[in-house]
Amino acid sequence: MASSGSSVETFARDLERVRGGLAGADSRWLTSMRRRAMEALAAGGFPTVRDEDWKYTSVLPVLRDTLEPVLPDESRLDAESLRSLLSNATGLGADATCIVFVDGNFRAPLSRIATGTGVRVSSLRDRLEASPADLEPWLGKYLPADARGFAALNTAFLDDGAVIEIVARAQIEKPIHVVYLATARERAWVAHPRDLIVAHEGCSAVVVEQYLGESGGKYLTNAATEISVGANAVLGHLRIQDEAQTAFHVARVEVEQAAGSTLVSHTFGFGAALSRTEIAVKLAGEEAECRLSGLYLGDGSRHLDHHLHVDHARPRTRSEQLYKGVLEDKSRGVFTGRVVVRAGAQKIKATQKNPSLLLGAGAVAETRPQLEIHADDVQCNHGATIGRLSEDALFYLLSRGIDAREARRILVAGFAAEVVEGVVPPSLRAAMTAAVAAQIATLGDRTVPGTVPGTGGAR
Repeated sequence: MASSGSSVETFARDLERVRGGLAGADSRWLTSMRRRAMEALAAGGFPTVRDEDWKYTSVLPVLRDTLEPVLPDESRLDAESLRSLLSNATGLGADATCIVFVDGNFRAPLSRIATGTGVRVSSLRDRLEASPADLEPWLGKYLPADARGFAALNTAFLDDGAVIEIVARAQIEKPIHVVYLATARERAWVAHPRDLIVAHEGCSAVVVEQYLGESGGKYLTNAATEISVGANAVLGHLRIQDEAQTAFHVARVEVEQAAGSTLVSHTFGFGAALSRTEIAVKLAGEEAECRLSGLYLGDGSRHLDHHLHVDHARPRTRSEQLYKGVLEDKSRGVFTGRVVVRAGAQKIKATQKNPSLLLGAGAVAETRPQLEIHADDVQCNHGATIGRLSEDALFYLLSRGIDAREARRILVAGFAAEVVEGVVPPSLRAAMTAAVAAQIATLGDRTVPGTVPGTGGAR
């Protein structure tokens, strides 16, 4: 790695410099977890295209600059511009519960945190400073400290993020919003937000994670989220990545579901020069069900990678995967969907679909469905298609006086609609429909000169 960029060594030096200021620095279990994570990173390094799971995504562009951590007192406090950026958040009503972070650090003046409503929302840093032992049963349980690469880096610098606890049997009607605002600073920087969501038995709630970037910002958001879904609980998890077009985004989401629980996950990838989102779900109780859907829109030379892993650890569990890609210009979309059915996990039903729509001559879609089945009484299937807009449908619209640009927009919106229609509640679905329509309308107009994609297959 070039000395002018970021490496395991530069991150290790930064960690030594900021270690004393991290939340809960005096807590033994936190210190041990951070140390083990840094040791795992030092031993395994960052992934390369020689790793099968990263075959089509090179992280060299992500580490090309020296990425500096942003300390709490270094976050920008320009309230007017921050509120303008926050206004871009999707579905964020005036009375919505919202916890806001700027350059990875909690900002109370921008947040609206309700109390006594069946849910507890707080800053991870505040919780770790006040009572770190309260989070020990959860934090690091689903994302182990010895996880490789960027996940290990996130744990090593673990400091702030959102903690959301939904009380058993509470029915939370309005979505809970977690918003990360990234600003354009003079030097390249990195944030390692860590979210913890605990949905207790029989509860119901929707959590929206949004990542918004200020135009021109050069940074890496290295995010991680741990989710526990209790018995018979229903959790909606909506994730919107709309970083600056000159930024990078790497994320890991780890979920464990108890018996009878339901997870409805929606992932939208709109921004960043290069993004990689990994979602791993363990169906650890019988009758647990997860429905994972996503939509990613790429233009210019942008690179969007989504990697799913569903572990059917118990019998009579169900999973659905539906991810759609729309790729313009010379953008590249990568989808890997893996389903594992363990020995003895009978009566499984798993489906997986990954259609991709290519709008540019240089656009590329890589799709990798993977089934690993160790049981014999299962229903598992997958399908992937890569194609272009229907000439017949386009001709039909043109023949009725619709101009070519609007006709294309209508067809792309129709392709994307299946993903958006699953968003709940209806108010959030309407906001998401409008947000997707706005993205589609500007697709191909947002290219940033000089951005460097993650080049699949590069050695």
